[in-house]
Amino acid sequence: MISLIRNELMKMFQKKSSWIYMIIIVIAVIVGGIIYNKVTGEPQENWQSGVKAEIAGLQQDAKAAKGEEKQFINNQIEQNQKYLDENVNPNAVSNWHFMNDVVYGMTTLVTLLAVIVCSASVSSEFADGTIKQLLIRPHQRWAILLSKYLSLIIYSLILVATLIAAGYLVGLVTFGSGDFTAKIFDMAIEGNKEAEVGPQFFLKIAYYLPSLLIITAIAFMLSTLFKSQALAVGIGIFVLFLSSSLGGLIVVLADKYEWAKYLIFPHLDLTVYALQDKILGDITLPISLTILAVYYAIFMALTFVFFQKRDISI
Repeated sequence: MISLIRNELMKMFQKKSSWIYMIIIVIAVIVGGIIYNKVTGEPQENWQSGVKAEIAGLQQDAKAAKGEEKQFINNQIEQNQKYLDENVNPNAVSNWHFMNDVVYGMTTLVTLLAVIVCSASVSSEFADGTIKQLLIRPHQRWAILLSKYLSLIIYSLILVATLIAAGYLVGLVTFGSGDFTAKIFDMAIEGNKEAEVGPQFFLKIAYYLPSLLIITAIAFMLSTLFKSQALAVGIGIFVLFLSSSLGGLIVVLADKYEWAKYLIFPHLDLTVYALQDKILGDITLPISLTILAVYYAIFMALTFVFFQKRDISI
């Protein structure tokens, strides 16, 4: 199995696209660093006075405001007061703030590139006419398919590692080394929550990995179902964006229908658990992981069963 995985990785890195995807991630991080630097500006040493002045201005605005506008202004005042009470600088900038605010957001790009690679993995063998040469080896079909899948998982993790390494280096050069445990208020569904910037970033990455595993499993399944590489990649990308769109809709449905809580879409973003303990009312992280595990087992079973019985005539 190890030799099969090694061969698949060698084939993968012989393709220019595998390197280009990694370069795209690095370029995206550099561009993100430049934009973040422009937007944040120079950090203020006496930030407390600036926040106090902002609170005073908001209080004046609140007197003339009504309805939802007044509620919005009062929420801003409350948040600014939390900054002062907890001694959290809202304008602090460092490499770890850059990692948490910008680099983590680029995991969407990593997922997109991983979906493209996974969707094309088996379908490209049919498109190039190399599937027969692949299966005449003295190995079981399932072993060959498993080696391809494991090599794709390794490559996806390499993309994640590239993002983290590039983000840290760009942040270090652009913003300097900051306090790994600096306090921040991170946005959650139920309001802002206090956290430590460095641990918060890695916690989000840890919660992101199961989602990446599931989405790449779907893309890999599509690659075995379709002989057309373009069709497999196209449907894989469509499913990726569909899952992002349907997540919010399922949250609404879950308020009325209990079964909606067990659909896969609202559980594909586990990073919400980095800031709160429950979603959809009473769903906790172990329940979400169990639901994802069931779907993952179904996707993998369909993939391997279909490939075992598939006609490889071209």
